[in-house]
Amino acid sequence: MNPIEDAPAARLRAAALPPRAGRRRPGRRAAGLAAVVVACAMGLAACSSQSNGSAAPSGTAVAKAAGQADAFAASHFTTKLSGICPNPLVVQTNWLPEPDHATLYELIGGGGTLSQYSYEGPLGSTGIKLRILAGGPGDAGLGMPTVLYTGNPVLRVTPDLAMGSIDTAVQESAKFPVVAVDSFQEHDPLVLISDPAKFHNLSSIASLIAAAKAGAHFYVSSLQTIYVPYLISNGVPASAFIGGYEGDLAKFVTGGGMIINQGYVDSEIVNLEHFTTTWDKPVDYTLIYKLGLNDYDEVIELPKAKMTAMSACLTKLVPMLQAASVDYIEHPTVVNQLLARYNSGGYGASYWQTSVGYSTAADQALLSNGIVANSAGGTGPIGALDLTRLQGVIQTLLPIYAQEGLSTYQTGLTAGDVATDRFIDPSVKLPPAGG
Repeated sequence: MNPIEDAPAARLRAAALPPRAGRRRPGRRAAGLAAVVVACAMGLAACSSQSNGSAAPSGTAVAKAAGQADAFAASHFTTKLSGICPNPLVVQTNWLPEPDHATLYELIGGGGTLSQYSYEGPLGSTGIKLRILAGGPGDAGLGMPTVLYTGNPVLRVTPDLAMGSIDTAVQESAKFPVVAVDSFQEHDPLVLISDPAKFHNLSSIASLIAAAKAGAHFYVSSLQTIYVPYLISNGVPASAFIGGYEGDLAKFVTGGGMIINQGYVDSEIVNLEHFTTTWDKPVDYTLIYKLGLNDYDEVIELPKAKMTAMSACLTKLVPMLQAASVDYIEHPTVVNQLLARYNSGGYGASYWQTSVGYSTAADQALLSNGIVANSAGGTGPIGALDLTRLQGVIQTLLPIYAQEGLSTYQTGLTAGDVATDRFIDPSVKLPPAGG
């Protein structure tokens, strides 16, 4: 019997966010029981802790994990932050809890307090508490950097820091100027997915143009999602794009190979290849960043005007964020259990479930595709932002925003206006693969 065929056929999709409102553009889907089955078949870790992919671990398992997590956090995050950082330190994420946010949850571990769209607990033994706010429905889809300036309208709190993307920071640079101080991912996991039986190795813009001329259509969340006007400006016909993708892969499955679908390397790819009974075969995919728009899409940022006041805090906090990113990759089980408990417990949204198996598979996809990696081609510290690379992104984006008639961006913007590496510890790195 094929275990994939026993998986739930229907999976609820994530609600759409406004164009460029936040990191999680539509496309994430719940993993369910099949995620655990497939992850175990792939030889991934943490499969034995949860028999039902959509259910939380048992009360005993949760208590045990929480105790271990608290002890780990207390022994690993020890730099004094009391009297230096806000207490509690409030951080807004860009979507409902998922592995992309795991660095933040690692700082608390599994013993914090869950409430609607919120998780709070001691930040190790630093002397302060950390409160992590969920995005999407948790911030009414406002996204960053808006929430940093106007506050979270759902939870009625203004965060100190937020997760955002450089393209949005550039777009809003005159209206809501922010500065990124750390990046949880080295590259954007956004992809275009194709049927290899119809279109193979769409690795260049020229190949996408050829596919469009052959009759292919690109199914995307919005025609304003920044990579779409970027591709159009580079020759891909505007008529080839269809907006409205919200996570339903039916168009791709039934499109006879002529639909090239937006997605994420750590979500739709695994979903199509293992969890979709009407497909259940390999797909090809093209990472958007390899097409020349090499944005940072998971950065920690704060209002530019608060940089001076927060400088002492960031000097001590950012190296802990880097260390937490490494700790999660090396020991993901407790946080992955927490994410499953959070989303299955009704603290997020009913359509958003992250089983341990899903999170484990997502971690593997992010690592194997170099999305989570050390900077500078693997030789630099984790979390560092390449300002030369960013300057190229800015020079690409500003003409597009000008053509769209936007008035929210700062003319003459430079990479130093939206990002800094001054708080990064150059010694904190992921160990070599297999090390």
